[in-house]
Amino acid sequence: MSKVSQESMERIQSNILRILYDEAPVSISANRIAEIEIRDKQFILKLLKDLERKKLVKNATKHFSRKNFWIMTSSAYKRYEELL
Repeated sequence: MSKVSQESMERIQSNILRILYDEAPVSISANRIAEIEIRDKQFILKLLKDLERKKLVKNATKHFSRKNFWIMTSSAYKRYEELL
């Protein structure tokens, strides 16, 4: 697998935030985000967990669910809305 530059990772994270913003207030699965971005699900999960550490997204998965559903945090949504 080729190495992805930091700049490319940030660009993909930006795209993930745009997807979550467009789908708000509905949560979206990591698998669906991977399909939209044409990327591997595990790679998208890694980026989502990085965004979660930055408090930009949160995992909205119910207990014992096999799919991971994600949504933007309310503070990130408001900041993103101000940018647009």
